[in-house]
Amino acid sequence: MKAFDLAEVRRFIADVESRLDQCDHGEGTVCATLDLTLRFYAELCCEFCERVREWGRAVFHGKAAFDPEVERLWLEQGLELYRRACNLWSHAQKMEGECFELEGGSALGSALFHLDRLLFPWVSPKLAVAPLARRGMGVSEAEKEEIQKRIEALPPLPQDWEPTDPRQKRLYKMFRKQRTA
Repeated sequence: MKAFDLAEVRRFIADVESRLDQCDHGEGTVCATLDLTLRFYAELCCEFCERVREWGRAVFHGKAAFDPEVERLWLEQGLELYRRACNLWSHAQKMEGECFELEGGSALGSALFHLDRLLFPWVSPKLAVAPLARRGMGVSEAEKEEIQKRIEALPPLPQDWEPTDPRQKRLYKMFRKQRTA
């Protein structure tokens, strides 16, 4: 998934929902036991998180346009997946006994932790605004003006400021020297 257009995100979400429904209804051997079901849900949660992060990075880097409808779909599906996975995890916790432990439960618990950190609080991705231009990014004149205004509104650095990284410090001093010459 590279474009992250509405149709492609809908296909991915429909695939996730279909796989969850197949597992919940006992189709196939992927979810033959409770432990396998826990592992399957953990894998789906991790896959979902990774896709949403890919989308966020693509929007941030200007490789995909931000679409509020796509964001709404990601959020709705994420919350639904979280709800279903939490219910399963809670059920598995009740089923564990003193003599055995469901190994898939820890995998799902970890996946739920990552899904929780993604969804609560949800942060909408935005195109990055930096002092340096990004290549391959098409922005309109109005967007360029807005970016320039935001950069100009930043407070100036203190006179004695220097980077902490030694390599950056050398480059900074070299550029500052060239500027004053």
